[in-house]
Amino acid sequence: MKKITLLLFTITLITFKTTAQDSKFKFGVQAGLTYSSFRGYESFIDEDPGFSYLFGVSLQYKLNVSLSLKTDLDYDRKTQVSKGEGAYISDISYNRYSIKTTNYLNYITLPIMLKFSFTRNKSFYINGGPYLGYLLKSGWKYKTSGIQNSDENLEDTKYRKSMDFGISAGFGKEFKLNDNHNIYIELRENLGLTDIAKPSMPTDESMKTNSVNLIAGFTF
Repeated sequence: MKKITLLLFTITLITFKTTAQDSKFKFGVQAGLTYSSFRGYESFIDEDPGFSYLFGVSLQYKLNVSLSLKTDLDYDRKTQVSKGEGAYISDISYNRYSIKTTNYLNYITLPIMLKFSFTRNKSFYINGGPYLGYLLKSGWKYKTSGIQNSDENLEDTKYRKSMDFGISAGFGKEFKLNDNHNIYIELRENLGLTDIAKPSMPTDESMKTNSVNLIAGFTF
């Protein structure tokens, strides 16, 4: 995680130096929540969408007064969770304990979107376009509490394809601070189109990602 943060910060400095002199460019930093699920396969347990996080940098190039080309470079963690109960039986007692399972995929994502600003002051906008995701790590985290307490992390990256491809679309609002600085809030949907499961996956089934991002950012 520290290496990823350092990489994004380095890219931030380099990009800012090379684009700060051109008024058509706008640079930003952002972070937010990810609400995600995985589809296209049958699980042995009931799973629900999970909340996680993202953070990264952004770059916009102004095409005209309403249109911009926008790209992000984000660390995006996608999760899906399930909860249940188990039982521990001994000769003298019967005890129950809770189980929480988290299926996670950690990506570096690169969406490339066309942004259209509308309303008189151009504060509201919509954007959309394709995205690429590079898988850093995936796996399962098991946590039990009660008579048996454990916290286990099983990696299964070898069963996932390294690249994900899909479509992103979002709606947001910018709040102007001054001529050079804005803050923004955006709600974005990401629909994965690639089957990320390798043929060697134990269930031998497809798996695709889906997520919704709530993003807050600062541009300058």
